[in-house]
Amino acid sequence: MPNARFHAKFTTLVLGALAGLVVISVILFPDKAFQSSLEGLTIWWKLVFPALMPFLIMTELLIGFGVIQGTGVLLEPLMRVIFRLPGVSGWALASGFVVGFPAGARITASLREKNLLTRTETERLTALSHVCSPLFLIMVIGIGFLHNAKLGILLAIIHYISAFATGFLMRNSKQAIAPLEAKTLVTKPKEMTSIVRSALMAMRQAYWEDGRTFGKLLGDAVTSAVQTLMLIGGYMMIFSVLINVISITHFADILRPITQFLLSFMGIFTDTTPQWIKGLMEIHLGAYAFSQVNDLSLLPQMALLSAFLGWGGLSAHAQVAGFHQQTDARYTFFLQSRALHAVLALFTTILLWKPLQLLLLDTEPSFLRLDLATNSAAAAPFPLNGETAWGLWGPMLMQFLFILTLMLLVSVGLRLFQRKMVN
Repeated sequence: MPNARFHAKFTTLVLGALAGLVVISVILFPDKAFQSSLEGLTIWWKLVFPALMPFLIMTELLIGFGVIQGTGVLLEPLMRVIFRLPGVSGWALASGFVVGFPAGARITASLREKNLLTRTETERLTALSHVCSPLFLIMVIGIGFLHNAKLGILLAIIHYISAFATGFLMRNSKQAIAPLEAKTLVTKPKEMTSIVRSALMAMRQAYWEDGRTFGKLLGDAVTSAVQTLMLIGGYMMIFSVLINVISITHFADILRPITQFLLSFMGIFTDTTPQWIKGLMEIHLGAYAFSQVNDLSLLPQMALLSAFLGWGGLSAHAQVAGFHQQTDARYTFFLQSRALHAVLALFTTILLWKPLQLLLLDTEPSFLRLDLATNSAAAAPFPLNGETAWGLWGPMLMQFLFILTLMLLVSVGLRLFQRKMVN
């Protein structure tokens, strides 16, 4: 695959350049580099590691046992009708919307490596499933950063609406419904009279073709999950150091005229260049930086925060590129989807601000006038010293099962309706 080799070389070049910058920064600014890398490590250990670890292991096990392939038979009508994707993509989509990025990208890469998706489907599913988790939006940003759970809910609603809009707008690719290039594990003989039976047959076929024992599957799942999490942690630490280097070297002065020009269209004249840099590079640090801006009224603050949440940060972009290094998926499609998501999130925040205030009016009467208020939360050290997501993976699993069950019910209903219409 020439394209895959090019992406592998490009990824290696970028990673080598980043590693070189990190080494130089450590030599020149050892104290600052250590502190910034510790921030990235804290985010990874407190939020990313506990949220992703169980789901990554579970996904690898269920792929080996054929459960995801069997579930894909049931999800086929729903995913084809709405997103023009195969049924197996429903697992990655549900994981992305519950666990958050980069779970969707990692699961999508696994599906492509096992030849369950085409290249176009891989690219589109990666873009669609790359969203922030409710845990991050509501609990971390809303409660932890903004000290207001209602704002976290508002950000979550806007984020997911703009994500679905992005996926819908980018589904009309010419190759969006191309057939699989290799044989698929899902068979659809006409004589099958039971939807459940067809799913069980696909599950059994996938399990026999995999051929690994439970011990082998478990070992491979744990190894793959740990390697993935170490990769994510390394990226987060590298970009945390780079953010600090940019701040020390006053590189922000070069970007200040650009940010001020863009914000002038919204009537904003506050200097938010440092926040822009953090948001462009690493979304966790960027979200915290934007939440602590006191010179902005709340509407532009939430609009900018929504836009950078849609963008996701170059750290997450690098993680996605690393996951797909062994596949033929193109990064350019993912980059376009992140830019479109950011733009849609910005305008969705502005358009839906008043309606969402009315929706939440009964829980907080003063919320109707939040667009005129400023964020009064005092600046504080990065608030991830004591909190951890280890105790929340149980509720996250329940949310995942609820969403997956709802998707299955809707999909089975669509299939029964389609068969009824045919008959």
